[in-house]
Amino acid sequence: MTEARENLRAITYLSPSLPVELFETILEYLEEVTGRDGYLTYESRWSGPPKDRVDPFTSNLADIGFMSSTDFLRMAKDGNKSVVLCGAGAVFNHKKNTGRPVYYSDVIINARNKSKYKELHDLRGHILGFTDKSSLSSCVSVLDYLKKQGADASFFSDTYLSGSHIGLIKSVLDGRVDVAAVDSNALHGFLTQHPNHVDDVHVINSFGPLPTYPINTTWSRRLAQYNVTGFVQTDSSLYDLETDLVTGIGKLTMSSTYY
Repeated sequence: MTEARENLRAITYLSPSLPVELFETILEYLEEVTGRDGYLTYESRWSGPPKDRVDPFTSNLADIGFMSSTDFLRMAKDGNKSVVLCGAGAVFNHKKNTGRPVYYSDVIINARNKSKYKELHDLRGHILGFTDKSSLSSCVSVLDYLKKQGADASFFSDTYLSGSHIGLIKSVLDGRVDVAAVDSNALHGFLTQHPNHVDDVHVINSFGPLPTYPINTTWSRRLAQYNVTGFVQTDSSLYDLETDLVTGIGKLTMSSTYY
């Protein structure tokens, strides 16, 4: 009879934008170093515990959580004592990254339009896609750019709410939107899984750096296939990157404006 071991319960809110296999790999590593049996819950409806529900940490349903930095900061601001930041952050591969625990927002267009649009300012009066109004990479980073240019959401003729980064990439490919800013790791994962689209997406700019998702530990060789090059020590000050962005855009919001 197999001797019972303690369980290690994890939940991710970051898939399918990030491959669920990434979190399975991290959990396998944690099983190896803790001697516990790991179980992973996959929640794709939200990017973190919903505000109107008791979170799985307070209700003792999960030991480890992978969520967006926006949801983590909201829970920390609310004084949630059940959520503590792990002291390590993932380092993702990106041409702009220099070994920091950050990621970027890649501004993408359909490659068939790359001769017409060289920068985001070339897309005035066109349709922007974004995942939701609280998304750091797809909405807040764009608003930050617009404010620095002395513009607002009326820069675009219309906006389209996709609900996910994968949906956002697909909306650029099928021509529903003209431009979108997407999580650079979601883009990498999508193109890895769909190599037939590598030449169909063109990156015209990258906003950031943005603070990495609150996750921990490393298993470098296996994690490399998910664009993770390692983990480094971090603390809550890393998320000042997001706080400064949100503070900087002030009351600027993304809304539909028709020309």
